[in-house]
Amino acid sequence: MRAALLALPLVLAVIACGPSSAPVHHADPPPEGITTPAAGPLRSLAGRTLVSYNVENLFDTVDDPRTNDEDFLPSGPLRWTAKRYRHKLAQLARAISWTADELPPVVGLIEVENRAVVEDLARTPPLAEGDYAVVHFDSPDERGIDVALLVRRPFAKVLEAEALTVDLPGNDRTRDVLYARLAIAGEQVLHVFQCHWPSRREGVAESKPKRMAAARLVRERVDAILSRDPQARVLLMGDFNDHPHDRSIREGLGAGCDRMGRTDLIDLMCTDLEKSTVEGSYLHQGQWGYLDQMIVSRSLISGQGPVAAQAGAFVDDRLLFRHPKYGPAPDKTYSRGDHKGGFSDHLPIVLQLR
Repeated sequence: MRAALLALPLVLAVIACGPSSAPVHHADPPPEGITTPAAGPLRSLAGRTLVSYNVENLFDTVDDPRTNDEDFLPSGPLRWTAKRYRHKLAQLARAISWTADELPPVVGLIEVENRAVVEDLARTPPLAEGDYAVVHFDSPDERGIDVALLVRRPFAKVLEAEALTVDLPGNDRTRDVLYARLAIAGEQVLHVFQCHWPSRREGVAESKPKRMAAARLVRERVDAILSRDPQARVLLMGDFNDHPHDRSIREGLGAGCDRMGRTDLIDLMCTDLEKSTVEGSYLHQGQWGYLDQMIVSRSLISGQGPVAAQAGAFVDDRLLFRHPKYGPAPDKTYSRGDHKGGFSDHLPIVLQLR
């Protein structure tokens, strides 16, 4: 086994322990605006690992007329059964637990159908031991997929959360950006943006303006935070569907690749890239790349309190299979419509704090 770093709605729910024996569908989620404080003093994030993971189509088996989930039904073309659903939950829970010696205090999730599947994942061992709160909003995405956060109550308290809608021309829709303000130890605050920017499915050039719109939305919010507190600790993570040197990252966000540079946002995927022996978190037609990224404010790489030490993809042989043409590749749930029972078509990305 090889494990390495490659470069290295506001709704909270009480998560019950124990595995989910059947898929859960909540027609009426708890009302927004509920917060659940941590019990006792918060534990420090220093020495911990934060995770973001595109979990590749985590759908339940219940038909939702509001979403395009027909493929992921027992009667659908993928024959998505309760057994396969529970197996995927177990695979994802294990993968997340492997990223660090202790369960991560913050986990960002991408490609989840609804709040219910996030709750099911948080109930699945070994994540069930983490006492995770769920932060999730239903998104207007045409495919019916959202982003979410799992936040361990011993380490952080959610002070506020908001779904930021990306304004696209016409009737086009995409995932919201999930923003959460977390209280952490030492009376500090961590601002988290969980992203899943518009895909490249229609073509890189054609879809580029959509990702630029997402970048400008996030940049506007980051500017507002830094104008109030220039030393604010800001973390942008997720699947940006662009690489560190693409225009949406470099110009839209204004994120640089130099830890010693002048930009107020630093893309850790390219600052640490030269130390890497593997090329990314996602494999497309034989080419590895970092569509998944960790981008931080300058105060998160220097200053008091826990600071970013290193970031990158979490590479573990258990998450890979050997593609006959491309070599090691992420072990997917499906390949060409066939159920493989893997984990995801992305590797998790991790941020280590010192």
